[in-house]
Amino acid sequence: MSKKWILAVLCLGIIVVIYFFVSRPSSPASPAPPDIPATSLEEQVCQKVADQDGDCKGIRLFDADSYLVFAESSTGITPALTNNEFTKFKKFIFPMLNFQEFNEERGDRGPIIWQAKNKVQKNSSIIYGFSEDEAKTIVINSEGNVQPNRFYIRDNLWVWYATFQKDSVKLPVKLTVYDAKGNVIPDGNSE
Repeated sequence: MSKKWILAVLCLGIIVVIYFFVSRPSSPASPAPPDIPATSLEEQVCQKVADQDGDCKGIRLFDADSYLVFAESSTGITPALTNNEFTKFKKFIFPMLNFQEFNEERGDRGPIIWQAKNKVQKNSSIIYGFSEDEAKTIVINSEGNVQPNRFYIRDNLWVWYATFQKDSVKLPVKLTVYDAKGNVIPDGNSE
């Protein structure tokens, strides 16, 4: 009886080994589909920023709603448009936000600067700029009291932006800037 058990276990073991050997794939995994780019979006954008500014510190924000990325260099922040899948760089939005200009113009401008770019692409415009920590809330009055998105860069420096689904925004842009207590901060752009 014990010989039958040993023979049965041995046969079962051989069947399991044959099963695993047959079910194992005979060829290596297939390569990635050709529509995946060889370089990442960050590498594409950083290469273009480095060609323009000499360096690139990386992408600081991906905005999935407007297909924007914001790339940082030692000179400033450059917004860029991408395709809908975030796989290809389309174009930069100029002018870029310049760190040195922002620091030099502090007395003239208050805690924010802004720029508007109409017709970024069909039915798309943007208002964007830098702000200091003092500016806690920004309202774009000339565009229906829109509050822009913002993200932190470093000590006392934020980037803010708002995109609009139209060819052009009303110029001059009218803004109201508030501090942490809700008081209006006067500057050259306020209503």
